Amino acid sequence: MKNLFFICMVAAFLSCTSKTEHAKLTFLLKGNEALEKEDLDKAIFYYNEAILADSTYVDAYLNNALVLQTKGELYNAIEMYDAVLSINPTHEGAIYKRANLYLDVDQYYRAIDDLDALSNAWQDSSQLYFTKGLVYTKLKKHKNAIKEFKHSLSLEANQPQALINIGNVFYYKEEFDSAAIYLNRGLALDNTEANGFNTLGLISTKEEEYNEAINWFNKALAVEAKNAWYMNNKGYAYLKIGKLDSAEHLVNTSLKADPYNAWVYRNKGLLELQKDNLPKAIKLLEKAYKMDKTIDNLAIDLAKAYLRINDKTKACKMLATLEPAQSISHLIDTNCK
Repeated sequence: MKNLFFICMVAAFLSCTSKTEHAKLTFLLKGNEALEKEDLDKAIFYYNEAILADSTYVDAYLNNALVLQTKGELYNAIEMYDAVLSINPTHEGAIYKRANLYLDVDQYYRAIDDLDALSNAWQDSSQLYFTKGLVYTKLKKHKNAIKEFKHSLSLEANQPQALINIGNVFYYKEEFDSAAIYLNRGLALDNTEANGFNTLGLISTKEEEYNEAINWFNKALAVEAKNAWYMNNKGYAYLKIGKLDSAEHLVNTSLKADPYNAWVYRNKGLLELQKDNLPKAIKLLEKAYKMDKTIDNLAIDLAKAYLRINDKTKACKMLATLEPAQSISHLIDTNCK
């Protein structure tokens, strides 16, 4: 009788297990079908149902994470990878994908921790070192960034993106000759890397070669016609050569495409300064400064705008935030002593 009871219990367990396996697989497949039809919400619903059927179902978490990332729900996607790693702490794909999401949400040191966790298993992966280079670039650790990009290139030589990113880092370091060498090498491998043309345009802008900059930005926009940053950069170059109508059109178009870019408010402010619309200009420049205090010359531009309305108090307060430099010493000597 005991043996019969034991056999019945085993049969019941196997039946239950079979039903669970069937249910979770069915929900996963339905989620995949919804994803193929680009019905993202329904895909998430089915993946969640698969997880409810089996809380250790790694494939459901991974697929759910990808859909959430597509929807822009990056923190929720990170939670899916967290769940995978609570089940399997050494799941390399989840670690790497979470690292990329940490990069996207500006949690750079967490990204580095994940990437370091892959160092032994992925020591021959050019992509690992490339991603590390991106993170160190964001951290403004330029020496480390260049080292990682070059390590990536040592494993896979013909990487246009790695070359262009090295060029970008040299641009941030204001080593423009070195930047141009790497940017041109990258573009020689792939002339659809619009970012490379854009950075060459930024170099020309820094060197006050504005017509040359416009040509580079045109090449970038030929690849990515709706890129808000490239339009804004081109608009600034037009502003500097006095073509205000063209500048205004580009800056306004850029603003509609990306209203969260501090640089576009800086450029709109400078446009309003050119038109002597001082209250509006100051409002825009103040908005840009609140969003990003590191924008080139923004504090000086804002101080000069305050001086134009004879507000020396605000102007001097703004100038006091800057390191002493010859370019502002005359403003301080004249207005703030």
